[in-house]
Amino acid sequence: MKKGFVQALPIVLLIIVSVAFAYYYGSQQNKTSYLKTTQNQDGPEIAASTTPTFVPTPVPTSNIPSGWKTYSNKRYGFEISFPSEYKALDDANSLYGYPNGIVLIYGGGQSYDLVIEHWSNQSEYENKYRNQSNITIKKIGDTYISLLNTNFEVEVDEMVKTFKITGSGE
Repeated sequence: MKKGFVQALPIVLLIIVSVAFAYYYGSQQNKTSYLKTTQNQDGPEIAASTTPTFVPTPVPTSNIPSGWKTYSNKRYGFEISFPSEYKALDDANSLYGYPNGIVLIYGGGQSYDLVIEHWSNQSEYENKYRNQSNITIKKIGDTYISLLNTNFEVEVDEMVKTFKITGSGE
């Protein structure tokens, strides 16, 4: 008698587990059945018994801290903001040594804090900045824009976050 009970036990357990699984699966299907779609005779599917709900539209918020200045570049179609104590240098004398330079953001000290350059293809900036972790690349139209945080400063990372494409560039 014991031998027959031991042989039947796995079969009974398998049946119990199967029934429990089928019940669970069936109850999960019933929860979503009210949103099933039905085929209309005219063709398109329509949702059955849905009630419209009001979803508020989020108001766009600026990620630019108050008191910051904004540099705009219409030629390449972007803008970027920076603290008021920094300067945006885009004249030929400042860009000397940066043949692809667009603007240098400078907060004082011995080096520029953020170097923004343009590139006509991906291999150009990859050749110059291979394995750099402090660079961000944006694509505007057919032009690649690199933003290099030269001193690995957190504040410069915050400036990079304000970068915004305003047009397709030239």
